[in-house]
Amino acid sequence: MERFIQTVCEMENTILIPSRLLDLTVGDSQDRLQLGDKRSSIINATLANTNLYHLYNVISQMKIEILWSQNCMDNFQETENDFVVSAEKLKRARSSSSTSMYSMQSIYTSSNSESDTFIENNFGAENENDVSATAQSFKKHLHGLHRNIQKMTLAAEYLILRYQNVIDHQT
Repeated sequence: MERFIQTVCEMENTILIPSRLLDLTVGDSQDRLQLGDKRSSIINATLANTNLYHLYNVISQMKIEILWSQNCMDNFQETENDFVVSAEKLKRARSSSSTSMYSMQSIYTSSNSESDTFIENNFGAENENDVSATAQSFKKHLHGLHRNIQKMTLAAEYLILRYQNVIDHQT
């Protein structure tokens, strides 16, 4: 993520007049850049015919989102914590009534300790499966995030080189 932020800052410092990118697209007739095979294929596959001015604005906005979204997430977290506290209170209220119902049921019917153990184990297994599924989902999304940030870093590098190329040919 740091590399992305640094590259975007370099892009913003290099591209002093973003409006010069208005009529340019990735891979157009004026595109004379010779990037490495991997970089070129990623740029062409993901950004073919993309307007460079629009790309510049999207990348700049992504940087702002990354830098400032943490503050928004902190505010969201506070709201979410308030909700969790309320949910915990509700859960405690429910669990105490469920416990008392269970206690009353055990008074009237004979309780089979094996079935109680089975129920407890199943609830524990369910929670473990939920945790594993959540961890897998997290890894998948994190990997996707890193892959997309890498692509956008390459796009920012492309914009820098392309802008410099345009400026060099206009002077």
